[in-house]
Amino acid sequence: MRLYEEIYESYAEARCAFLPSGGGYFQGVKGLGSLSATEILLLFKKSKVEIQGEDLAIKKYYDGDMEISGRIFSVVVKEEK
Repeated sequence: MRLYEEIYESYAEARCAFLPSGGGYFQGVKGLGSLSATEILLLFKKSKVEIQGEDLAIKKYYDGDMEISGRIFSVVVKEEK
């Protein structure tokens, strides 16, 4: 767990952890671009993250931390220019 913490120290603004065919946890979320059962677009300070899957739903969202349920098939990071 210590290595995990050291790696995350470098990415204080936005973090994500997800399980393929499972849910995910995202930190540093500034807003929501779109939401459907197959695609969620999360807005971060310097990027957007597109999540694709099935039965996707926001399970919890508080103070920039978001838990997503459903089966995640892909996560794509789109850097802001």
